[in-house]
Amino acid sequence: MSAQRGSAALAAMITALLLQGTLIGPLATAVPLSLPAVLVAAAALVEGPTTGMAFGFSLGLVADLGSSHPAGILALAWLSLGLVCGLAGDRRTVLGDVVIAAVCCALATLFAGLLLAVVHAGGATAWVAARGALPAGLGDAVLALAVIPLVRGFLRTETLRARRGLVPGIDLGTPRG
Repeated sequence: MSAQRGSAALAAMITALLLQGTLIGPLATAVPLSLPAVLVAAAALVEGPTTGMAFGFSLGLVADLGSSHPAGILALAWLSLGLVCGLAGDRRTVLGDVVIAAVCCALATLFAGLLLAVVHAGGATAWVAARGALPAGLGDAVLALAVIPLVRGFLRTETLRARRGLVPGIDLGTPRG
């Protein structure tokens, strides 16, 4: 990974977490919207499962360490989100990617809620997790309408484009989109 890609990923993580904590979280108290999860889905849809898993785990771990629930819950959920979106993201349209991101984010929200219920964190229950999955998916779809085009644009710039085929004899594939 280049220094530019690493710096951009770190800046995106910090920005998403700050916007989530200061703007989205307080405005959407009844619905568990997640800008960081949408960002993981968008990056995975553009760059594939490897980038999605690494970015999802990193962002999830940072979010876990800054919260009161047990560490690893969001890291595992968003790692899975990055994997699934990366594998499913063979669409060429923004609308197709938005639908995939919304469904996968809703499933990641459900998965994280069920994990929290299993470890008895903060009074989480399976019913609360299941009840919040559909509204979260719809809200995340609205967020994805704005985030996916931005992520596509940033990751397609010459500075942030992933280098492929750097190892002689091994084809590392091509970025999507």
